[in-house]
Amino acid sequence: MSSSGADVLSGLITLLGVGVCSVTLVVLHFLPTGLSLFANPVSQYGITRFRVGYRIQTISMGVSAVAAAIGIKEIDIPGSTLVMALLLLSGASRCVISWFPMDSPDSILTKTGRRHGVLAIIAFASATIAAIHLGGILENANVWRNTSGAIFGIGIEMLVSLFAMGIVRHQGKARGYFGLAERAFYLGAVAFLVLVGAGLIWAH
Repeated sequence: MSSSGADVLSGLITLLGVGVCSVTLVVLHFLPTGLSLFANPVSQYGITRFRVGYRIQTISMGVSAVAAAIGIKEIDIPGSTLVMALLLLSGASRCVISWFPMDSPDSILTKTGRRHGVLAIIAFASATIAAIHLGGILENANVWRNTSGAIFGIGIEMLVSLFAMGIVRHQGKARGYFGLAERAFYLGAVAFLVLVGAGLIWAH
């Protein structure tokens, strides 16, 4: 384990970032956006007059993921190089995605909208694989043994949510539940970062 305290600082930043992200998401859901919790994607907040809230949410989650990657590097978990790379990739994607807003549902697909879609896929997929892989390697590491199963399980929940998003997106009436599937993913991603941040701070 690191004795420099950099892992603890990274953990604090991870928790602060995911905390800001969570609070902002909750606030956005109570604002008069006209969006549905069940049907509309979270990204759609980024094309409302409350777009600054969406930007705060994406940047804070991105910073949280990057801090988590740095903290994991500090404690030197065997086999964690892939986890660090994926968290950095996910964090970077989240930090920049609000500058490439999604297209309005009733408009044609634009270059900006395509880039938004690519960034979203990168952010979601890399975070999911990072959680599953970290949960797996923790089984053989001498750290976070009490949370390895939870992290792996959260990774699986994120994966299931991604598949659900892909399925309902092209299934007629089922599209009305896309937002719910995406929010289930967000719940898993937040829980994953909370466990990593807590581990970096307290698992010494």
